[in-house]
Amino acid sequence: MFRSATHAAALLFATVVSVEAAEVTAGDLTIASPVIVKSFAKARAAGGYMTVANSGDKPDLLLGVSVEGPMAMIHESREEGGIMRMVHLDAVEIPAGETVAFAPGGLHVMIMGLQPDDLPVGDTLDAVLTFDRAGEVAVTFRVEALPVDGPGGGTGHGDAMN
Repeated sequence: MFRSATHAAALLFATVVSVEAAEVTAGDLTIASPVIVKSFAKARAAGGYMTVANSGDKPDLLLGVSVEGPMAMIHESREEGGIMRMVHLDAVEIPAGETVAFAPGGLHVMIMGLQPDDLPVGDTLDAVLTFDRAGEVAVTFRVEALPVDGPGGGTGHGDAMN
């Protein structure tokens, strides 16, 4: 019993540390829960998600994302004429006093040029987010498994080869 309780406490502590480590603050901005999800194991692209909260009284702009190795761009999934499309964005405004979610089916960081075995579940990818006011902010995206709630797991990055 003692071993089980100790093990449970260790797992709880590891989870709390992991959650806390995923949050980065730079000036008035807080970047939380940066994760990457691949639509299938051998995918050559993946979606990056996070939230960016601006506690300041002035807006900021996310101008770009860089990672070592693959290419990273800011994209938005939009419905146009009944068809979902991914559109490259030059910048995303983070309004003062608001939180912007990079989430499946909307804003996301598109990671492209992956090799088939890149970014297995549990891996991490270091990135630099470049903001107009906050400057360069280092974050670490954690690679998570694809949710199983339908084609593409709701990521907008589904593929018939799943």
